[in-house]
Amino acid sequence: MPSGPLPVVLIHGIFQMLGHLPAAAFFAPRPALIPDMLGYGSRDSVAPEAISLRAQADDIAAQIRRAGYVTAHMVGHSVGGAVAMLVARHHPEIAASVINVEGNFTLDDAFWTGQLAAMPVPEVAALLEGYRDDVSGWLRRARIEPAPRRIAIASRALRAQSAAAVKATALSVIATTAAPAFLDDVRAVLDSGIPVHLFAGELSRDRWHVPEWVVSRAASMTLQPGVGHMMMLEEPEEFLRLISKLLP
Repeated sequence: MPSGPLPVVLIHGIFQMLGHLPAAAFFAPRPALIPDMLGYGSRDSVAPEAISLRAQADDIAAQIRRAGYVTAHMVGHSVGGAVAMLVARHHPEIAASVINVEGNFTLDDAFWTGQLAAMPVPEVAALLEGYRDDVSGWLRRARIEPAPRRIAIASRALRAQSAAAVKATALSVIATTAAPAFLDDVRAVLDSGIPVHLFAGELSRDRWHVPEWVVSRAASMTLQPGVGHMMMLEEPEEFLRLISKLLP
């Protein structure tokens, strides 16, 4: 079993926007793990009906154990932030800390996800194909300058999952965050003493609907200057530098 510093596990959102990060260089000597969630990348053969946020949390915990680790620091972006909270709730022995990067807490953060959940799979597929055919336009609509490096990263991320996986994930985001039990799970994590750090882009913080009681009980709140929700795409090195400062 590996010994030494605890690993850092980066959990992506509805698109795999973390796989490109040079995390090992920033987190050393801590190991860095960037697993694919169910239905994504190397896990794309998983049936859509097997995809839920709870299943993702259980699978992330299993991947950490298979890698030989007992405890890890969890960093979750967007949907991955909700998954990280569920890892901490249902596998508390694994989560040394959680850094929640604009993760979903309530339906208020599920406007776009709600649209995806309501679409038939062929409509989701057409939407994704449109994004893939015009990555520069997709970035501009997100108010991100489409520099060549960003185009390459976004292009890979938009191709890392099927329309069926995106819809299944969106459906589970709605079902999970609509249920009062999810905020009960968040409260239980905070009660457990596991440090929960909140992290947002300066330009998107006002659109992140974090309950005030979560903010008041979080270990910290960090804003990455000059970026929005996809801060790891806009300024990846600064994202990693700020994340690393939150690790003990």
